[in-house]
Amino acid sequence: MVWTVHYLNARAALDPVLPQINRTLIVTEERLAAVVPLPRLDVVIQSTPGHSIPQLGHVGHSPRPGVIMLSFDPNNAQMQRHLDAPLARTIAHEVHHALRWDAAGYGRTLGEALVSEGLAGQFVREVYGTGPEPWEAAIDDALLPTLAGAALREWADPEYNHARWFFGSGHLPKWAGYSLGYAMVHLWLTGTQGTRASTAADTPADAFLPAVTALAREEQMMRPVFRRRST
Repeated sequence: MVWTVHYLNARAALDPVLPQINRTLIVTEERLAAVVPLPRLDVVIQSTPGHSIPQLGHVGHSPRPGVIMLSFDPNNAQMQRHLDAPLARTIAHEVHHALRWDAAGYGRTLGEALVSEGLAGQFVREVYGTGPEPWEAAIDDALLPTLAGAALREWADPEYNHARWFFGSGHLPKWAGYSLGYAMVHLWLTGTQGTRASTAADTPADAFLPAVTALAREEQMMRPVFRRRST
């Protein structure tokens, strides 16, 4: 492996599932290496009781260049059944963040965050041929243009409220930013012949402005791509 794995598991909470986690890490690294040059990463595996995506029992995070964190909630009954394909997709999503950290950066503005999340979601789709995750298809068709218009107004704002846009802390729906980012990056990719999420990690966020503008103007009908997947 080109990744260095660190285990925060001194109290052995993850001992029963570490063999499966390690198998998925190895298989995922091999799969991704066939698509992109893999960055050298510190991969942190940690037990975080009470903290995960409830439907999965785990959650990923790439807080800075060269690091991805995979957090598992041993108290979540869903955890063990999502340690194969769902975990592989989580890892792939975070690896794209790592690629973007080393290129354009995750970003400080709303527009940059929307692009980074949308590209990571579309990278998973490219690698695995899967549809969107629930948080990437959480918004009804009719609301996407309104969200896109709101995003245009805050696009370059480094003081945007990340929790409000991505986690539903406030008046926006939960996961609005993930769903909008996934939609606008899909639209951008379909209009940029030959470009894939795997080759777009260095693309500046402002290159995606025509796509979010098109969504705001209701110029595209996108929903065939955005079907929910059960987990």
